[in-house]
Amino acid sequence: MMIRQLDLKHIDQAVRLFREVVEDMQKRGIDQWDEVYPALADITDDLHKGWGFGYFDGNTLIGYVALNEESDPEYETGNWQYTEGRPLYFHRLAVRPAFQSKGIAGSLIRFAEKYALETGYASIRLDAFPPNTAAVAMYEKRGYSRAGYVTFRKGRFVLLEKALYST
Repeated sequence: MMIRQLDLKHIDQAVRLFREVVEDMQKRGIDQWDEVYPALADITDDLHKGWGFGYFDGNTLIGYVALNEESDPEYETGNWQYTEGRPLYFHRLAVRPAFQSKGIAGSLIRFAEKYALETGYASIRLDAFPPNTAAVAMYEKRGYSRAGYVTFRKGRFVLLEKALYST
């Protein structure tokens, strides 16, 4: 099992991964993602720009995260506590349903934090969908603190952040 940067040759696996995750979330009553988001264009953009990272079991993509410096304009309303240095933004964390609850999401989060530190970022910022209580709890368990709320197409999302340096 390993995490590595994805490229466009991984597009089909990434699309299948998100399709499985969306179907599973909808079955569990979590209306966070759908056919509109994450879209093929989002995933293609991640892979084209080198923002997509995948967790592999052999040659099979079973986890995904996008890391970049881009945030939605709504993030400007966040009550960010860690404003020194550059933040890295964490998007589209997903693990195939058959591999969930095996520590893969945690491995992707640790990877993102290590990547951020090694590339000069001071903090990580992200948003999470409150009805997805497992995701919110996972971030908070790993030291992410709430920095307010934003409203997107699917409703209200909690903003979370974590400093990667001593404050």
